[in-house]
Amino acid sequence: MGDVVGFRDGDLWSISRLAESFGMARRTVSSRLVGVEPAGERNGNPVYHIKDASKALWQVNRAGGGTTLDLDQFPEARKAWYQSENERLKFEQNIGQLIPATDVHRTMAMMVKTIAAGIDSIPDILERDAGLDPQVIELVIPLLDGMREATADKMREAVRDEFKDEEDQD
Repeated sequence: MGDVVGFRDGDLWSISRLAESFGMARRTVSSRLVGVEPAGERNGNPVYHIKDASKALWQVNRAGGGTTLDLDQFPEARKAWYQSENERLKFEQNIGQLIPATDVHRTMAMMVKTIAAGIDSIPDILERDAGLDPQVIELVIPLLDGMREATADKMREAVRDEFKDEEDQD
């Protein structure tokens, strides 16, 4: 019977498990993992993050040929990996660690609209509640417009950086 491991440890695979799953000899897996740092130990044996190990296994150049291995050559391993990723994503969504992008976009839009409305209402509040002269308010409006533009620029930059990070991970 297999060991019970935590959910986070599910992507930590031993050389034997990698060899079995990818249809390779243990010796081949071991030789291709040279230079990959083990993520830990289980029962005295090194275990590797599947992400790091699979890169090492499939991106190895064959001696002389210079071609890289293609995961399409091993459909069972590919199918197993995609199924495990789908299950991981479903689990993370169920426990609240993963939020659908549409919910994030809706929340961000609501937050930005609230901030913009608050900034836009400051001149009215200063005139009505603080009793400031319209000439003073006219001096404040360009400052508030600058704040709104700076906030919008920072939001655009954050979104652009987030998309760039996601593209780098793919």
